[in-house]
Amino acid sequence: MKKYSVIMIIIFLTLNSAWAKLRNGYEKNIHHVREQLKNYNEILNTSNNLSTSERRRIKATINTLIAQQSYYELTEELLAQFKLISPGLYNRIDSMKDANGIPTDIYVKFIPREEASVMAAGITYMAQSDEDKEACFSEYGKHSVSIKVWLFSKALFALSHEFGHVNYQVPNFETYTEYYKKEYSSGLTEPTRMGHSTEDLSGRNAAAFEKEFKRDYLNYIRFRKGDSRLESPLVVMQEIKRKVNNSREYVM
Repeated sequence: MKKYSVIMIIIFLTLNSAWAKLRNGYEKNIHHVREQLKNYNEILNTSNNLSTSERRRIKATINTLIAQQSYYELTEELLAQFKLISPGLYNRIDSMKDANGIPTDIYVKFIPREEASVMAAGITYMAQSDEDKEACFSEYGKHSVSIKVWLFSKALFALSHEFGHVNYQVPNFETYTEYYKKEYSSGLTEPTRMGHSTEDLSGRNAAAFEKEFKRDYLNYIRFRKGDSRLESPLVVMQEIKRKVNNSREYVM
């Protein structure tokens, strides 16, 4: 029995990059976050006429922005770890194409558990376009997939599982969408079991990816060089927070 749950959800919606890439889901907003941090810190450090409530509100906003930057940096670090451990799996997702040969970007976010919309350690979001049944889209636009994974000790294993779903679904999106609608239309399936029926090929591929990643992980641990560190995601986040909190650029 697994100690965590992963889930795949296809959202059936309608909507009237040149190269596929595995991307940090926070990257599109990180410049704005950094600019906002700079501006709010400047206000806090140079304004002498702020009321207590205004200072409190600004500090709360700064802490929220710091958290966003921290999760951006965490995602960067954990994606780098994944590539180091299992370059084969990483490269397969980094070059995803749909059935028409069109590149599809895969966006990944590691998130706090309390921000998850579904109580599962990993979840993949993609929707089907009316314009092209083979093309998926997410909140990042057409030809994109969104993956969200909890920050916890087994986060990279949950990510490998979600990568397996993506690896099967993107090139088989139209046929898999039809299967998914039929298989899970009754509403009786537990949310954490959707995408994981016995005959579900996406679920099988997810399990195979996770198994391969576990093998790669054990091999990496066994054969890594003595100076090669591989910290737990929780430890990585602690180090990032420590770095951010100690930086003179930020005010807490």
